[in-house]
Amino acid sequence: MSLKRLIAPAVLCAALLGGLANADMAGAATPTPSAATANSHSTSHQLGKWLSAHRLQIRRAVLAISSKAIGISRQELADDLRSGQSLADVAGAHGATTQSVVTALVKAADARVDNAVTHHKLTATQATKIKTKLNPFVVKLVSHHFQKRTAPVAPSSKT
Repeated sequence: MSLKRLIAPAVLCAALLGGLANADMAGAATPTPSAATANSHSTSHQLGKWLSAHRLQIRRAVLAISSKAIGISRQELADDLRSGQSLADVAGAHGATTQSVVTALVKAADARVDNAVTHHKLTATQATKIKTKLNPFVVKLVSHHFQKRTAPVAPSSKT
């Protein structure tokens, strides 16, 4: 997978959770000079590992921010997403606009990026790059239809 395809999700997730302010993520987002000369596989590997390790926290943050923007409980939003709806579908069904959800997610991410710059974990240039890629990614996330989840089927036992 290319580095460009990993940057947008990593940026959003890290920004929403403040992971960019974390020293571990700052190292993954800004490689050291010796790592910069290496191929992009090590950087994408670090980002992939970070995303895998923080997947649950990322989901919780997106659910919390989105449910507040829509005006429903996190559990209700999670149930709707599990049934195969997108965040945009859920927002429309509850009288909220898709843009309000996008704005809430982008605003939260921007605040995290600004915090990372304030704490010298990101440069202003890095923050600008992140912020330019954020809105298109969030729009894509909000319109994404998640797979329907059903209860797992218990294996049959033959006696």
